[in-house]
Amino acid sequence: MLNELAGRDLVERTPDPGDRRRNVITISPWGRRHLRRLDETLDDLHDTLLAPLNPAERDQFMRMLTRLLDHHTRTP
Repeated sequence: MLNELAGRDLVERTPDPGDRRRNVITISPWGRRHLRRLDETLDDLHDTLLAPLNPAERDQFMRMLTRLLDHHTRTP
């Protein structure tokens, strides 16, 4: 995955000065811009999907989804 992200200039990989066997991965300026655009798109989709719910219902729905996700992603 890192190779793909680096190949698309979304992250930068540099040697770790403390341990040359490791790489330090950071988001690139292009990756940061791309992430902002994705966040805006997701916000728009979120608003469209939840349009029938009022703000209190949206909050409750998101809390319940988070609870379900937490339950199903917990390690036994």
